[in-house]
Amino acid sequence: MPRTYAVLGATGNCGTALTQLLLKDPNAHIRAFVRNEAKLIRIIPSVVDNKNIEIVKGSIHDIEAITAAIRESQVVFLCISTNDNVPGYRVGQDTAISVIRALEGLKDGEETQQSFRAPRLVLLSSNTLDDQLSQHTPWLVRQILLRSASQVYKDLELTEKLLREQQGWLQTVFIKPGGLSVDVQRGHALSLVKETSPLSYFDLAAGMIEAADDPEGKWDMQNVGVCHTAGPAQWPRGALLCISMGLVRHYLPFLHPYLPSTGPY
Repeated sequence: MPRTYAVLGATGNCGTALTQLLLKDPNAHIRAFVRNEAKLIRIIPSVVDNKNIEIVKGSIHDIEAITAAIRESQVVFLCISTNDNVPGYRVGQDTAISVIRALEGLKDGEETQQSFRAPRLVLLSSNTLDDQLSQHTPWLVRQILLRSASQVYKDLELTEKLLREQQGWLQTVFIKPGGLSVDVQRGHALSLVKETSPLSYFDLAAGMIEAADDPEGKWDMQNVGVCHTAGPAQWPRGALLCISMGLVRHYLPFLHPYLPSTGPY
């Protein structure tokens, strides 16, 4: 049965992997929400003249563009993020607010009110924010990670709070992987009690799709870990730079404009 998936952030590491995996499914119709269409075409040339994908260009603050991306979708992937610990970062919150407003407009709109069914939302978050899923992370390592991405994690915490407040009419799956790497797909499993890393973005994306497609909704409103099942991905080469620059941004945020970007890796 055909299903429509909106991928918000289709040019990022996670969004790219989601789009590439969904393109392999003839029953999947994809709406790729991007700021830069040329970048998506450069990364995934097969999107050109592909009847199974529609590219929607816009800003996360553009409710009209967000509405066009998520209209009549069964699943909305929220995977706009950054590897940099940007001071004042709130892209996750702003994206969630725009999605909620767009869905409220569709729910109450004259043309869509009768046929409206809320899509399942799938948010890319982090195991570092969850005590259960990070149980095997050494205490000191977790403290370093919490500081090296403090702005991103604060944004994620507030984004999750926003989405949980909509539970009465919107169901969200909170995907919380550990370390991620640009690598090949090996195999994955979902878990409510653990994650294993490093994990490839393709295995992460496959797990997100599995959770999104679950007919019983058993992952709804849950913190979900993703485990590799055929060995770990390669160690992300830029991880140490990312962590070190994140710590500098945490303790000396005024230096942010002068520091290098650390992703993707």
